[in-house]
This record gives sequence, structure tokens and C-alpha cells, in this order.
Amino acid sequence: MAKKVGMLVDLEFCVGCYACQSACQDYNDLDLGITYLRVINYKPDEVDGELMMFMAPIPYKLEQCAACVEKEGEAPCAKICIAKALYIDEVEKLTELAEGMDRRTCLFR
Repeated sequence: MAKKVGMLVDLEFCVGCYACQSACQDYNDLDLGITYLRVINYKPDEVDGELMMFMAPIPYKLEQCAACVEKEGEAPCAKICIAKALYIDEVEKLTELAEGMDRRTCLFR
């Protein structure tokens, strides 16, 4: 049985550079404008008295993310993340990792 793969994004560290989106598009040899992962903007939100604009990669096809992890051992999008804000791995591993993160700035799917 295949292991369940998930995505964890630490919104506090994602800078919205779109490197993950470009890596997904390039790795999967997709046409311009097509990707399995898209970086989106959240509306501004107040966190600890500071106004923050959150950006985060959101997968359209998490099954494709699982295929990348199975084939490469690590998803190209997570590997290229300069902020180390994106993790794609087995759900059990991500759950352990998320325990040490601030839940207000953590996106788990």
C-alpha cells in the first residue's frame, strides 16, 4: 500500500518567490501557465500585532506531489525552496514536524 503524502507550508517563512511553482512546471515539463502547484496570496492578517501578507504554494494535484516524492525521494519544489518553508513527505513525518511549528502560520494538507 502506498504511503499517504501531504504538504506542509510554514507561512511565516514563505517569501512568495515562485521557485516552487517554476520547479514543478519545469520538472513535469508543463506548458507555460500550467502547473500542479500554484503560489497564492492570502489577504493581509494581523499576527502578534503585526500586519502580514501570507503567500503559500497550494497543490492542485497532490497525487502528482506524491508521484514526485516516490520517484525522486524529495519533491523538486520542496528541494528548491530557498526559505525552507515547503515540505512534502509522508503524513506521519509532516505531523511530527508540524508539532514544533507555530500553528497560526502553518498550512497542512
